[in-house]
Amino acid sequence: MDGSLRARRISGSICIGIALGILAWVFIPLPRPPAFLLVIDRIALPGISASNGPMIGRGVKTPEIGSARIVFAGDIMLDRLVADRTRTANDASYAFRKLPDGWFESFDYAVANLEGPVTDMRRSPVKSVDFLFDPTVIPVLKAQGIDAVSQANNHALDQGTVGYNDSVRRLREAGLLVFGHQVDDGPVAFATTTIHELRIAFLGFNTTDNAMNREQAASAIALAKEEADTVIASVHWGNEYRSRPDASSVQTAHWLIDQGVDVVIGGHPHWTQGISSYKDKPIAWSLGNFIFDQDFSTQTRQGLAVALTVSKPLASDFSHLTLEPIPIHIDRSQPRIVEGEERAKRLDELANISDESLRDQIRAGMIGF
Repeated sequence: MDGSLRARRISGSICIGIALGILAWVFIPLPRPPAFLLVIDRIALPGISASNGPMIGRGVKTPEIGSARIVFAGDIMLDRLVADRTRTANDASYAFRKLPDGWFESFDYAVANLEGPVTDMRRSPVKSVDFLFDPTVIPVLKAQGIDAVSQANNHALDQGTVGYNDSVRRLREAGLLVFGHQVDDGPVAFATTTIHELRIAFLGFNTTDNAMNREQAASAIALAKEEADTVIASVHWGNEYRSRPDASSVQTAHWLIDQGVDVVIGGHPHWTQGISSYKDKPIAWSLGNFIFDQDFSTQTRQGLAVALTVSKPLASDFSHLTLEPIPIHIDRSQPRIVEGEERAKRLDELANISDESLRDQIRAGMIGF
């Protein structure tokens, strides 16, 4: 057989083999490789580098579009004996000295209830308990890493409407997000921000000395829902010096969540209260004091901060929420983070006044919703 004929036969055999292989691939079902082998190993998302981002399709959770860890502190009062102690110490940051360095800044965002106006003079009305915070506290709040404050409380108007407006102006000019009013539940109640691609709305309501205007509040919530992925309400409510919420606070919390609020954070009682869940949404009934001068009882010196983690997985319309309770103890108006056996005891006490279904998670220090 000459060389040219041999070459043609080999070429023909190869072509036939290729054709048969193609037919077999088309008509004979073969096991497909696992889906995860078809996915790129890592995907870089906003806020997540390709080197440390979550793995996709390898038994690890779907990557998150955004995740924000927000800490909420209780009531901050910077007048009266707190101001005296600050002057005596000759230290503008006196009240924050027992917190770990950069504690607020270790979170993505920090929020507190500012229990009074920041303004430069006392004005009418005159009250038996009448708070005014010197404007020099603003750079201290900023330096500590506090990003937002609620003015929805029963002391926001202690220096009248002029004092309230001056407070809001000064705080905003310093770069703080301010929300809430003592008696107005309309648009002034809310403000929004964006944290790691997540749009967060904060609402502030006060029901301690006036009933909530539900028509105004519902409109504010609806507006917040239009502008944000997650809506968080900070509510000043309830009876002072009690370890459990009153019936009115419970009814208000449920109504807020029915209207579309995702998280409810409470304050005013000066005591820590428990944590509940309603329609899988968290309610922290009262964080108690954070910076105050109420040295007269154990309960008024035991506060609570909570770290809320909001995450929104890819291809999901719903945010995932976790809540971490952080017990604090206040010594001469200085909060410190409770640790070790003292922390375990405090978490157990918190669990005992919280929803039974959440107690084990509270004792473990992390609650999922």
